[in-house]
Amino acid sequence: MSVESLKLDICYAARLLFRFGLSVGNAGHLSITVAENTMLVNRFGPSFATLTPADILIMDYNGKVLDHDPSVNPYVNETIHLHGVIHRYNPHIAAVAHTHPPATVTWTTFRKVPETFDQESCLLADDIAIVDDEFTGLASSEDRVRPFAEALGKKPVVLLPNHGAITTGPSIRHALFRMMLLEGTCQRNISVASAAQATGLKPHAIAPEHALTAKHELAKIPIVDNLWEDLLKRLQQTDPGLFARTSEMAFAGRN
Repeated sequence: MSVESLKLDICYAARLLFRFGLSVGNAGHLSITVAENTMLVNRFGPSFATLTPADILIMDYNGKVLDHDPSVNPYVNETIHLHGVIHRYNPHIAAVAHTHPPATVTWTTFRKVPETFDQESCLLADDIAIVDDEFTGLASSEDRVRPFAEALGKKPVVLLPNHGAITTGPSIRHALFRMMLLEGTCQRNISVASAAQATGLKPHAIAPEHALTAKHELAKIPIVDNLWEDLLKRLQQTDPGLFARTSEMAFAGRN
């Protein structure tokens, strides 16, 4: 995919995260590695609700801006270290999503991997790690971020203490899909716990080995590509301006 197409994918993913209530204010970043020591990442300022391709910077892993649209302020705050360190420690990871989904943030306070209670959650079976540290401040320095990067070398999803989550994948589409699944999994764990307390009944989670079986069976279905296509159709109804920009870019590319 071209750099311009990847920028659009970041914008699509950001808008979808906002539409699904998985972002907070103007916090969070999405990144895609495009070359050695080089990544695409959204600048600080716009929320996920308004991100456009002009807001996507080309940066190195140390946080230096290499290229940007001249119409925007290429400011990035120190939390961009999070993505640079993750990509540097894990060159096999193509895309990284970091945001603060509400149920996931609630669940991170327990320092516990959520159980698997439904079929959809099976897709994350054995994929979730926890960084069991105390929250000591912003993820703005390598010593704070290193445990996250090391955990992502083992699992594609990491829960950050009292903070949020990081999901990764071979594309930003996969990272988005995992973030959506993670929020659903945490929501299910919270609702099951509430129902158990209210009824006095004992919930039964899906056994880990059966969750993995279901995960492998589901992997045979082209879920991500089909879901991405469906999500973009929905997004086109709510965010037509972003798609108008896409059409303009395509027209300019042909002329």
